[in-house]
Amino acid sequence: MLITENDVIPILKELIKIKTENPPGLTIDAVKYLAKELEKCGIPSEIQEYSEGKANLIARYGDEKRSIILTGHLDTVPTGDETKWKFPPFGSIEDDGKIYGRGSTDMKGAVAAFIAIMKYLKENNVKISKKIVFLGTSDEEIGMDGAVVAEESGIMENCDFVLIGEPTELKVAIAEKGTLWIKVKVEGKSAHGSTPHLGINAIDTAAKIIPLMKTAVPDFEHKILGKSTLNIGKIEGGTLINVVPEYCEFKCDYRVVADELRGQIKEKIEEIVKSVNEKVDAKVSTEIMHEIQAIELKVRPEFFKIIAKKVKQSEDDFIGVNYGTDGAMLVPGYDTPFTIIGPGNFDQLHVTDEYTEKEKVITFANLILESILESFSI
Repeated sequence: MLITENDVIPILKELIKIKTENPPGLTIDAVKYLAKELEKCGIPSEIQEYSEGKANLIARYGDEKRSIILTGHLDTVPTGDETKWKFPPFGSIEDDGKIYGRGSTDMKGAVAAFIAIMKYLKENNVKISKKIVFLGTSDEEIGMDGAVVAEESGIMENCDFVLIGEPTELKVAIAEKGTLWIKVKVEGKSAHGSTPHLGINAIDTAAKIIPLMKTAVPDFEHKILGKSTLNIGKIEGGTLINVVPEYCEFKCDYRVVADELRGQIKEKIEEIVKSVNEKVDAKVSTEIMHEIQAIELKVRPEFFKIIAKKVKQSEDDFIGVNYGTDGAMLVPGYDTPFTIIGPGNFDQLHVTDEYTEKEKVITFANLILESILESFSI
């Protein structure tokens, strides 16, 4: 192995110790730490602080015009109730070959591996035909603003491939679902609970609409991602038990397996709302809260083929991921080839007692480094 435990695991452990929970999503301390780590071997970094305490880190190795981007996000989801954790969520405790802590799997293991790769290339003065760019982003867990800032700054110009280090159990993923979050708002009329006929119950109307929202899920089945889904994740309404609720809202999380399906869902929801408004006294409206594209790798560059060969995956074995990644903000504008691959198990995403397996982080670092050397060494 070219990259050893001492090259990557200390970086991972230090990253876990730096709190980057989102909200609030403050990543500047993690960015500064990684910048100093890269500076040790002479790699300069660019810090994009686009909001107070929120920043991207961009580092480059090589002078070639065309580039390969290695990207991972620095923010994590919140820890939840820390008393329920086996080990402190920011303790970076190693136990039985596992490193515990918030973000260990999602996705500081891959970020540490990318930093180790950059350092290896510089320290060994490796001559390669592509510029290798590390992009550490913020706000991936909420809105992907960091990736948007990076894309708008021009990072994707002259980029030939994006490698997204999200956890895939070291399997090659070539597709990810898109997201459409819609808020449905129902306005009724308040009245005393003893005379409900004098009011317009917004909750009653919402209850009628919810089953209809499920009919907006397209029946199309993707060969890798399967079918689109809907989760109604939050509902709020009413004030007191003895008051007819004048307002209710609920939030719909559609995950779509092909990008053209987002438009179909929107059209169907418009039809539903129009139909309901014609039949009830309440007023129903919708608001698009967030949406990102579904993406899929169409072309198989040589770099991708080498990675797939090293993990012994064929065309029939490629997977898709249900979650969204920064790739949805980076890839579409230039139709850039990409893959999603990283250490960490799917069952460790956003959970209490999150951990990553140490050996798989080391394996991942060497897998990507060896693929870079095999593809681009000169």
